[in-house]
Amino acid sequence: TNYRNEWRGNAKTAIKNNLIGKKFNESNIGPLCLDIEVASVCDLACPHCYRQFISTPDKIMSKKLAFKLIKQASKLKVPSMKFNWRGEPLLNPKLPEIIDYAKKKGVLETMINTNATKLDKKMSEKIIKSGLDIMIYSFDGGTKNTYEKMRPGRFEKNNFDEIYKNILNFSKIKKKLNSTFPKTKIQ
Repeated sequence: TNYRNEWRGNAKTAIKNNLIGKKFNESNIGPLCLDIEVASVCDLACPHCYRQFISTPDKIMSKKLAFKLIKQASKLKVPSMKFNWRGEPLLNPKLPEIIDYAKKKGVLETMINTNATKLDKKMSEKIIKSGLDIMIYSFDGGTKNTYEKMRPGRFEKNNFDEIYKNILNFSKIKKKLNSTFPKTKIQ
């Protein structure tokens, strides 16, 4: 609750009290969320994505570096972490361990955005058991034809039916494990 209030109130407090530069640094307002790009690679080639127009390196973050960043952020009491920015986080095979470490370091809310291409049954179970709080599916297109046009594969063909199956299986596994988390939504 305090965490949610800070999301709504910190900017107002900073503006109201003219917290700029050194004055801001001396305030008690700290970062509320840290985005860690655990995989700066994507397995899709969506025509609307800027990755199609700007060259970016395809890299997977090491578990060691991720743990170091999480440890530093936990010392600052950063309450929220998102484990992706422009890449597909499930391409990092250490993602469940990274999320688990963040939860053990006291991170209140962990989240990812995923295209669900790598969300097979084994990964689903690992993600659920990791303690992830929020998973947002990026799923463009209401029909097979539209989806496959908007979400073409980069390395191999992307298939609407497979992704839909991955999402449904995730929900079934979550129920089987009697887990409330992660909360999921499609955008």
